[in-house]
Amino acid sequence: MKFWDPVPDNPWPQGMAIRVDDTPHHLTLLLFIRHAWDIAADADVPRLEPVPGAGTSRIPDSATPVEWEARWHRAWARAWDWYSVEEPDPTVHPTPAHLRLVSQPGHGLDPLVPPFWQADYGWAGIDAGAYNSWQWASGPQADAHPGRGAAELPEPQSLPALIAAWENGLDTVIVLPYRGHFARRITARHLAVSAATRNEPAAYSRALHTIGSGQQPGTGER
Repeated sequence: MKFWDPVPDNPWPQGMAIRVDDTPHHLTLLLFIRHAWDIAADADVPRLEPVPGAGTSRIPDSATPVEWEARWHRAWARAWDWYSVEEPDPTVHPTPAHLRLVSQPGHGLDPLVPPFWQADYGWAGIDAGAYNSWQWASGPQADAHPGRGAAELPEPQSLPALIAAWENGLDTVIVLPYRGHFARRITARHLAVSAATRNEPAAYSRALHTIGSGQQPGTGER
């Protein structure tokens, strides 16, 4: 989702562009794997909402649980490190050949395409149907209401704080299926929030306001 144009009845600044990534698949698949395989309990990850059903997912026996857990930790770190790579040219889009290249095992971080678990390990041990069902239940379509206008979206309802955050460098909001309040500044350009935080104007404004004032949001409730 991108907000490029002024929203009716809101003082949207000319040229302001905020990207809202409410389906960050490279992160949500890792969250699903962690829950379904019951690994990486020591990771700094809040509880999920909704809680995914594992389906037929089970940790593969092609490596030990300890090794799978180490692989998950490495993948989780890379998934967040990706936000710190060089900002891509917004006019350049990945071609099919480029997507095939970055889907090769062991490929480095690419500015256009985030690192996906499947590139290194495929779908082994993952019930794709269960993951997709959870992704749908936790995604924006689950809260969609017929006739909902642009001004009813979370961003226009927290517009003063959003403008201040944008003026201080924010251009992307990453929405995660975490329970309760969560807000964390990832880079100067990126803020991660829970869906619950984004959908509550006061909480969302607080998270954005700390960016506008040059402060760092806390991790919030677990």
